[in-house]
Amino acid sequence: MPPSVVRGIKALITHRVPHLDRLNISWFGGEPLLARDVVLDIGQHANVVCAQHGVAFSAGFTTNGYLLEPALLQRFTELQHREFQITLDGDAEWHDKTRITANKGATFEKLWSNLIAYRSLSANFAISLRLHLHLHLHQDNIESVRRLYSSLHRELLSDPRFSVYFHKVSNLSAGGTIGEKILPRDRYLEAIAYITSCVDCCKNNERPMSEEHLDGYICYAAKPNSLMIRANGKIGKCTVALNDDRNDIENDKLRRWMSGFSDLSERALGCPLSTLAST
Repeated sequence: MPPSVVRGIKALITHRVPHLDRLNISWFGGEPLLARDVVLDIGQHANVVCAQHGVAFSAGFTTNGYLLEPALLQRFTELQHREFQITLDGDAEWHDKTRITANKGATFEKLWSNLIAYRSLSANFAISLRLHLHLHLHQDNIESVRRLYSSLHRELLSDPRFSVYFHKVSNLSAGGTIGEKILPRDRYLEAIAYITSCVDCCKNNERPMSEEHLDGYICYAAKPNSLMIRANGKIGKCTVALNDDRNDIENDKLRRWMSGFSDLSERALGCPLSTLAST
């Protein structure tokens, strides 16, 4: 992120915070921790300005967890960055096939080491472990995720700061150009039931969740008070349609993204992009 964009974001925070009740920042990538200094700079500024004006401040990350070492997690919590979504594609057997470093190195061992180390921190944080299910016609990672889930339940899920969220890998490519056919909803729910049957979920009052368990979901992109600021300073609404002109917004386009709050259309509220005509 260029220094000019960092200065602009900090200026926006300074200008808007006095008029807010609360401010939430969500860091998303790529991998936001590759720009750790930028995150700390903006996060520190937001935390100070909100404290000066009595505005509630919260922040969090979507991250692969590889760079989130315990000392850094502790530092972020001191800046009110307390919510973290960390994605795993299974245990080491599968995760190290799909989530590798730039030089094609394995990542699971380092990530797992970080997760175990977080337990000893006294900090108040919430880590949602997003378990990706690859449910294709010719291959799946169900057994790998089942082994991982059992390990998570044994090592982490007794700590209320950790939770699990299942998510089916979906074809989000432009025009649906990825040829792999995804299996249907009932197969997905069967897979979750099978994975969670390996442990006694009830003893911790744990309720496994997935996107299929959400009722009345309203996408962040439909909300009038939610904006995405890209690393180049461009403004958008959706973190999926990054190369779509409809997502490069100005005032007229912004109104269309919020149309669901005019007619309370479930479709427009659930995914406003799906209701916008292509340009």
